[in-house]
Amino acid sequence: MSASPAPLSSFAPVGADMLRARARAIAPAIGARWDEAEALRDIPAASIAALREAGLTRLFQPQRWGGHEADPTTFFDVQNIVAAQCASTAWVLGVLNVQSLVLALFDDRAQAAVWGQDPAALVSSSFMPVGKVAAAAGGYTLSGRWSFSSGASHAGWALLGGRTPHPDTGAAELRIFLVPRGDYAILDVWNPFGMRATGSNDIVANGIFVPEWRTRTLDPGLLNVLKIHRPGPALYRLPWLYLFSAGIANFAIGTARGALDAFLDRAASRVSAWSGQVSREDPATVAAAARLDAEIDLVEASFRRNVAILQDHVARDVVIGQGEAMRLRVQLTSSVRRLAALVDDFMMLLGARGIDRSSPVTRAWLDLCAARAHPGNDPAASLAGSGAAMIGCRGQA
Repeated sequence: MSASPAPLSSFAPVGADMLRARARAIAPAIGARWDEAEALRDIPAASIAALREAGLTRLFQPQRWGGHEADPTTFFDVQNIVAAQCASTAWVLGVLNVQSLVLALFDDRAQAAVWGQDPAALVSSSFMPVGKVAAAAGGYTLSGRWSFSSGASHAGWALLGGRTPHPDTGAAELRIFLVPRGDYAILDVWNPFGMRATGSNDIVANGIFVPEWRTRTLDPGLLNVLKIHRPGPALYRLPWLYLFSAGIANFAIGTARGALDAFLDRAASRVSAWSGQVSREDPATVAAAARLDAEIDLVEASFRRNVAILQDHVARDVVIGQGEAMRLRVQLTSSVRRLAALVDDFMMLLGARGIDRSSPVTRAWLDLCAARAHPGNDPAASLAGSGAAMIGCRGQA
């Protein structure tokens, strides 16, 4: 095997303010491509090119490989600037960035294979452990069909899930396989009512060989990792599952903010043809707007506070408690549904024009309703885990 390319030595990451400014500069054009994106059921190539050129697909990529190694709050801001214009593009932007975070946990040879020649290379994923895995000399053979790989058509690599036996206990554990685009096919099956442009199609692979160094077993991702176990930048000691899930939850803040702005614009001038009611004077209308505004602020503050809590534990090199980690996860997984429910209230206040798909409010509503169906945005499992931990502690008292 030839030597791996050396990491970049002269790359200078862009600061948070510049990254936000770049997002604001390209967001309107991304929004203007909404019709094209819906028709394609994928992100237009021009939007992906703009995101890559602005460096916004490299937020969580290590600096040594040409990334920004950005603070999670910078990622939140950038994603929400885009989400206010196009929820699907923001979702894919989030997914592509969090793959960089996961890839940064792999062997250096795997990182070099992706970023060594092209620091702007993109990786999609489907972590569902549905792959059929067999041991082979120096690695594994992998076959299967993985669903919901958002942004797959724009990526040169994929992270795919399977199960392998633990070397000590023999118990099945999740293993992630890094696979180049030439080793798998993409099936065009994505046709939802919302989040239509995410291009979340299926990936199929048949008996491909994946060397050991292009695979990784991951910790559960709920707790931060101590420096002794994972030296290097603090970003990669944060609980990977929290940031991974944030990539498909945080965008709802920007999406809801876009819906609120559009609703206010409509309410400012709407007069019911039947009743003559002026929307801006309607108690139900003004209350619905105020509720969503307050909830957006609350959810955004929660994301920032929770990241600060996790960063504090990393800085002090102390593992966060299981109970506290579960509480943060409950708040994270509940956020999309909380915002979607309040945008749903708008739909009953817009009249017949509220069902027009060209309405920005309707677009946001459909996207949030689709996004809340993702398992990562279902609080059931985290509620069960958090509640059980709380009751268990009382039982031991």
